Amino acid sequence: MQKYIDPILRREISEKADRIRDHPQCYETRRRKIIKELRTIGDVFSFWIENPELRRSLYLENKSQKTLKKLSTKGIQSMHNGWNYLVNPMLSESLIEDINKDDFEIVKSLNSLVLGGSKKHFGFRTDRVTLNCDDYSPAEPEEIQERMQKADESIRENFSDDFLEAAITWHLEGAAIQPFDEGNKRTFRLIQDRILYGEGLPPVIIPAGEAKYYLRLLCKTFPAYEKRDLDGQREFYNYCASKINTGLDEILGDLKISSACIDIFEK
Repeated sequence: MQKYIDPILRREISEKADRIRDHPQCYETRRRKIIKELRTIGDVFSFWIENPELRRSLYLENKSQKTLKKLSTKGIQSMHNGWNYLVNPMLSESLIEDINKDDFEIVKSLNSLVLGGSKKHFGFRTDRVTLNCDDYSPAEPEEIQERMQKADESIRENFSDDFLEAAITWHLEGAAIQPFDEGNKRTFRLIQDRILYGEGLPPVIIPAGEAKYYLRLLCKTFPAYEKRDLDGQREFYNYCASKINTGLDEILGDLKISSACIDIFEK
């Protein structure tokens, strides 16, 4: 199957990841530390991206600082709880193979945690929803189960040996299908990052300041996704992949500290 990610960008990611794996003495501690820091930052950004009303309240000061702090702390902690659930040793390392087990139990449990752990937030939605996209509408409630099954089958069939594209594809599929009433993008960004984490790669960090660009890019990508237009989806894949590439640069110390370390071990 033809790949979505630009081959030059893909090669950069592969070469940097190989360099890290080839020199564990230099990079392993740094990798774990930076991925942990990026994950924490990612949880914060991910919460704010999907809560624009709260962000506006913060800027306009029409809610008390105490209320805003309480709401944001709770939301970010819910993101942490979701991530901790995904990295629980009880779950299989091969998340791609396990996502559809027990009627997507993992995905449903994750969404519930992202939304605060309430039992009322469990399971696929039963009502219609809309997105602020002119040329795309998400799945009807009666279509969700089939769409999720097809997404799972397609990813396992086409990307079983390509975790990089599998991770980003789940991100896009979840955002497009919108299987839940709330928290869809947050949920599937976590799934994307967990797949990457399983391969030793950093998460896709989308700064809150890029929220408008990210959401517009999704709206631009959805019609191409619906038509299975590969070229029309490349920008989204490359955008996510570029964030992984940047994370690898963080781990490699922009190739400066790491070069000195490698010199020591190779002498």
